[in-house]
Amino acid sequence: MAWLKISHTLRWLWWPAASFPVAVLSHELAHYLAYRAFDFPAPALHYASASSAVGDAFWKKMQEGDIVAATQLMVPWQAGVSAAAGLLATYVTVAAALMLTRRRPHPFVVGLGLVAPLRSVGSAVALPFLILGRRSGTDEEHVAMTLHLPELALHVLGIGVLVAAWRALFRIPSHEARRGRTAALGGIVLGAVLYLGIIGPWLLP
Repeated sequence: MAWLKISHTLRWLWWPAASFPVAVLSHELAHYLAYRAFDFPAPALHYASASSAVGDAFWKKMQEGDIVAATQLMVPWQAGVSAAAGLLATYVTVAAALMLTRRRPHPFVVGLGLVAPLRSVGSAVALPFLILGRRSGTDEEHVAMTLHLPELALHVLGIGVLVAAWRALFRIPSHEARRGRTAALGGIVLGAVLYLGIIGPWLLP
């Protein structure tokens, strides 16, 4: 009986850890596929980002207000859609996790729903920059800059999704196993350390 309890707890450690790279790559893969679809120069998928050969130069020109020079590198609306693709992938991942857990709250799915919106912690950090009129380099900023959407609303949406997802999903581990929440948190941290520190740079530098 004691072993069974330990086994249930370990499920909430290992499966959320395994969900971490999937949650990160679903966001970055959406950016990458958009780059490929728009035929941006030399698109590349990295373990925690996606890039194009002219991406940094494009966003620098956009931030400087040199729209003409930026347009020679990328079509602005296409760059905006590419930035929005990652956000959309994150929100779809969270929505899918919420729907699937209604039927079967598997630790991997719950982990996906918890990890995917964590990128919006960056929105909380970016808000002071936005208020001070400084650039933060987030997807939300890029979408706002190129698709003329309110950046503040995009950040608030991301934070709202983060809060809603954690409120809905974080209670599940405690219902499934003793110390389930602690195990799930530990799994997320473990997944971050293993993927961002070891596996990711080795697989997709």
